[in-house]
Amino acid sequence: MDIAYDIPVSEVMSFPVITATKDMTVYDIANIMKDKDIGAVVIVEGKEPIGIVTERDIIKRVVAKNLKPKDILAEEVMSKKLITIPQTASINEAAKIMAKYKIKRLPVVKDGELVGIITESDIIRVSPKLLEIIAEYASIKPEDEKEVIPLDTDEFSEEYIYGICENCGYQGRVRLYQGRYLCDECIEEFKEKE
Repeated sequence: MDIAYDIPVSEVMSFPVITATKDMTVYDIANIMKDKDIGAVVIVEGKEPIGIVTERDIIKRVVAKNLKPKDILAEEVMSKKLITIPQTASINEAAKIMAKYKIKRLPVVKDGELVGIITESDIIRVSPKLLEIIAEYASIKPEDEKEVIPLDTDEFSEEYIYGICENCGYQGRVRLYQGRYLCDECIEEFKEKE
C-alpha cells in the first residue's frame, strides 16, 4: 500500500506563536505560559527563533536548583540547539524529526523567520483522520483479489499498515492492538503492563 502523507505542517501548525526575548526573566516567561495555558515559549531575536523555554527547562534549571525565577534570564535556561522545520515540510517529516530528537514541539520557519509551531498534539489530532483514510484505502479491493479482512478481527490485528501510533505519535509501521493502531514498541510496553 502506497499512501502519501503530504499534508504540510502549515496546515496543522499553531500560529501566531507565543514568543519572548532572551533578556526576559524566567518569572515573566512562566507567567506567560500560565496566562496562555501553554507548555513552551519560543525565544526570538527579531523574527528569528534562537531558542525555546519549556516547562521542563524551568523545573530542571531553576526550580530544582532552588533559584529565584525573577533573577534568571531566559537565555540562561533556554534550549539553544533549536530544531526547526520549514512550513512546506510534511507532518510525516515533522513526526520523524520529533521522534529522532525526542522533542514535542517544532518551531515552523519560512526564510528563517518564525511563522508557527507544530506539536505532537497537532499531529495526533490529525492522525485519526489519516487512519480512516488508510482503512478506507485498505478496504478497496481489485476485482481479482480475495475478500478484505475486516479491521476489527484478530486476523487483521497481525497485519501492519503505514500510519501513526495513537500512543506515541511515531509514524511508520503500526498495527491494530486492543482497538488502537500502535507501533511495536508501544505494543510491547502495553504487553509488559498486562
